[in-house]
Parts: sequence; C-alpha cells; structure tokens
Amino acid sequence: MRARYRDLLVSFALAVTASTLSCVTASSAFVPSFEDTIAEVTSPAKGDSFAPRIVADGDGVILSWIERDTPQSKADASVSRLFMSRLAKGVWSPASEIASGSNLFANWADTPTVLRASDGALLATWLRSGTLGGSVYDAVVSRSVDEGRTWTVLGPLHDDGKHAEHGFVSGETGSGATVLCWLDGRAMTPPDPAAGGHDHGGGDMSLRAARTAPTVQRPSPPSEILDERTCECCPTDLAIGAQGPIVVYRDRGEDETRDIALVRWLGEGWSQPQRIGSDGWKINGCPVNGPSISARRNDVVVAWWTGATAEGAVRAVRSKDGGATFGAVIEVDADGSLGRVETLLLPSGDALIIWQDVQGDDAAVVVRRLSADGTLGALHTIAQVPADRSSGFPRATVQGTDLWLACTTEGEGAGEGNRRAVKVFRIPVDLQLKDKL
Repeated sequence: MRARYRDLLVSFALAVTASTLSCVTASSAFVPSFEDTIAEVTSPAKGDSFAPRIVADGDGVILSWIERDTPQSKADASVSRLFMSRLAKGVWSPASEIASGSNLFANWADTPTVLRASDGALLATWLRSGTLGGSVYDAVVSRSVDEGRTWTVLGPLHDDGKHAEHGFVSGETGSGATVLCWLDGRAMTPPDPAAGGHDHGGGDMSLRAARTAPTVQRPSPPSEILDERTCECCPTDLAIGAQGPIVVYRDRGEDETRDIALVRWLGEGWSQPQRIGSDGWKINGCPVNGPSISARRNDVVVAWWTGATAEGAVRAVRSKDGGATFGAVIEVDADGSLGRVETLLLPSGDALIIWQDVQGDDAAVVVRRLSADGTLGALHTIAQVPADRSSGFPRATVQGTDLWLACTTEGEGAGEGNRRAVKVFRIPVDLQLKDKL
C-alpha cells in the first residue's frame, strides 16, 4: 500500500514538473529576446550601394537606394544609379532603375526617396548636379504610373531656375494630399567651384514646401516659403497630422544658434517657425544632423541630435495637440552618439527612437522605445555600421506590426569596389514584444 502511494506521489511530481517545464518553454517562445527577433532580409541592392530610404506602401514596403559603378580607368567618370524595389508577401520586385548618370548627385546625407502620390502614381526625388559644379544641384522629380517599371523625368521640383543648392527633400501623402518640402538656395550666391563642393556660397538657405504633387502638366508645383534662414545642409522631415502637414528642420539664428524648429499647416496658411527643445546650440557651420518627426492624428513625436552638450545627445519631445505645444524634453541618450535620428509612432501611442550610437571605435544602429507615458525602454542594437560618413543615415518605417529598417554597412569584396552595402532588417514590434523592444 505504501509502495503504491509512493509511486502515485512520484508520478504526480513528474507530471507537475513536466507541466511546469512546458509552461516555461512556451513562455520563452512567446517572448523571445530582442536579438532573436531581428531578421535580416535579403537586400535587392548590389555592388557599392548606399543612401537607402524605406517607406511603407499598402501591404508592403518600398526600398530606394543608389549604386555607384566602379570606373574602369582614371579617365572614366563615376556613374551613379538610383534604384527602387517593392517588397510584398516576402518577395522583392525586380530592381527598377529610376535615374542614372555621372551628374546624379550621390550624397551620404542628402538621399533620394520614393513615395506614393495621392493619385496613385509613384514619385521619386533625386539630385542632379549643375553645370557649375560644387554644391550647385537641382532636386529633380521622376514619376511612374506602372508601379515603378518605367519612369518619366518631370524636371526640378523647384521653379526658380537658379544655379544654387536645392535638396534634402522630404515627402508624405496623407488625407488625400501629397506634400513635399526642401531646402532651397535661390537666395544664396553661387558657391566657389574651386572649393570642391565644400562651399555653400553666401546668403541664406531657405525652407520651402509644396502642397500638391508634381505632375507631367505641372512638374514644379506652387511652393511657399516656410523659413527664410535655415541650416544649409541638415536633413528635413515631414509628417501629416490631423490638421495637415508638419515640417521639422534645423534653424539658423542670427547668432548662429542651430536649434530644431517646426512649421505646421493651420488650415489657411503656415504657422510661424517654432523652436523645439531650446538647446541653445551655437555652431559656426552645419552639423549635417537633422530632426525626425512622426504623427498619428494629434499625437506627434519629434526627435533630434544636439551638440549642445560635451558628449552630444539624442532628445525627443511629444505633443498631444498636433504640434501646437510640446511637453518637457526627454533625454533619450546623453552618452555620446553620431545622431542621424529616425522616429516612428506606433498605433499603441509608443514611439521608436532610432539613431547611430558610438560603440568603441565603431558605431551601431540602435533603437529605444519611448512609451506613451514618457518612460524609456532598454537600448537595443540592430546592426553594426562604420563610424564615419559612409554609413549615412538609417531609415525606417512601420508596416503592420513590423519595424523595417534600411542602413548602410561595410560591403563585402572591397577590392571589387563594394565599399558599402545596403542592408534591410525586419523586427516585430507588436505588444507581445513590448518588454523586449
């Protein structure tokens, strides 16, 4: 009797142990570590590739990038080619060449983009060098009505016809409208070609926006000036909120204060420029480090990098009224970084802040979750990148419950000219992984 009772106890204990181990295993599979959720997706970019942008497009994503041909001899000009591909149901479409030539201005910070216009066509913005050389180039628009298989060059986005710097274009479609903004150097004096592209000329760089999409009939839509004096070469960004477009950029004060500013559409006109964060950073030059904005209705998040501190810092602010007012500045990272910030709002109200962090002699693309209540999650590394300009800016989008990120890493086969390589990553960011990301 005692032996039978003992056997029953042992059987019960083994059953409980097995059940407990099963629960632990199931729980571990349900909430994997962040590193286990990162999936590198095969990139359609080939050779020496860089300057990626990735945007959500319906049930898929669109990736654009530049590839640079290796000259066969010193006498040959370097040719750059702008490509795009759309991923849907796990498959990339064949890479489509949008533009190419020795005059396609390929830059690590001023990158092309592809977006879906309000009429369903695809628009691509890219840079074309001017005949004077130096920093003279046009922001050109191409249009496709067959899902990117063929492209028609419309011409410059701007209508001034000046030999000046035009670039750092941002675009967004929402609420039935396509809006684009860009830095416009029409009020500046031409740069000195002998300076090798490092001279921006005299005068003031301005910020302009167009609230209608370029078409074949009107390649340069009417534009409006948003700010008459801005930083010359910091990327802009744009989001569409409940009241319309909101543009963020790095301003330039008369005393060379280079803080982040915002201009928003009020329904009958644009607001006056509004400083955000008030870093008080004075620098006699352009840091080439612009802000990022994301909006869902009246919920707005802006993130940026500042050199106002000894180490440099990534900061963010939130607005609940469409950008009219913002809460206190949140220190996302104060330990020193390269900046190059990207931010994305999730349907939950949380935001993802992405930037390039310094890790020893190298750098990495990192991400941190900013919860709707203002608390910060852990810092997570997505990819290792070079700690110089060759790594450019990481670009990201949210499609469904996934974060899609494109960045430039060191290429394989450097001896064959593949110095850079565009890589793509997919990371789930649904509520099951909230504690991990």
